[in-house]
Amino acid sequence: MFKKLAFIFISFGLVLFASGCAAEKQVDKPIESKPNAIMNDFNSLVQKDSAVDEIANFINNNISDVSKEDASRMVDKFEIIHKKNLSQLENMFFEDSVQNKINLEYKAIIAQTDIKDAELKELLAKTKNSGYKIETAEGSYFPIIDYDFYKNFSSYVTSDMKDYIDIMAVESNKVPAKDGALVIEWDEVLKRALNQEKFIQTHKDSVKINEIKQLHKKYATFALYGLNNTPLFSYDTKTLDPKAREVYLNTVTNAGDSDFLKTLDGFLNLVKDNNFMLTNEAEKYRENVVEKLDQS
Repeated sequence: MFKKLAFIFISFGLVLFASGCAAEKQVDKPIESKPNAIMNDFNSLVQKDSAVDEIANFINNNISDVSKEDASRMVDKFEIIHKKNLSQLENMFFEDSVQNKINLEYKAIIAQTDIKDAELKELLAKTKNSGYKIETAEGSYFPIIDYDFYKNFSSYVTSDMKDYIDIMAVESNKVPAKDGALVIEWDEVLKRALNQEKFIQTHKDSVKINEIKQLHKKYATFALYGLNNTPLFSYDTKTLDPKAREVYLNTVTNAGDSDFLKTLDGFLNLVKDNNFMLTNEAEKYRENVVEKLDQS
């Protein structure tokens, strides 16, 4: 009888011990939070070189469940992937057969009506779903990143990323130059340059600061030089473009704390003294401006 009782107590004790060990194991095992799980899944997609549209779809479905900082990291990585895959998509567009098909159905593409060619329709759908859009220049059609696509993410990211998306959406909605000529007005050149300068002043530590600095340098060059087919100074008379002169003189009167406008004002003062003609001194001045922007 005593042997039976002893056996029962020992068995019961072993069960309790085993249960305790199991419970201890369960307590010790960390439970992964939903935001962490999302970021781990996102990083796995990136590491596997998943399709751009697959990553875009993942971000759309999950960005609301992570912090603004993690949301910005996802968007930043997505843009890197976006840029990396652009050349591959460009190669598909630059095939003669695709160019011909787009040319034949361009009106339908712009109007977003039914496209007859099945292969072209599939390519354009993938392009759109992946966050690209079609641009045209010099008689060719090619994809560019559609930053309006990123506005789906704007309310979930940090303030600097939101401002970055806004700046880049302006760029992709209307590119500044085509075929060696400006296709935006001089006042729009200044407006964009000022928005970029504001970003640089406001978000000094942003992960996107270098991209915006490069963009700002491009617009400062537009403002001081123009382009080959839209020169700031006439090739024949060396005089400042009349429309640019009017816009520039009106804008610099409200320079405020803008270093860009103060720089432009200094440039105008040099050419004003010579009937708004380009002088060697003014030429050197604008060279120095661009050089300093390179170093900043």
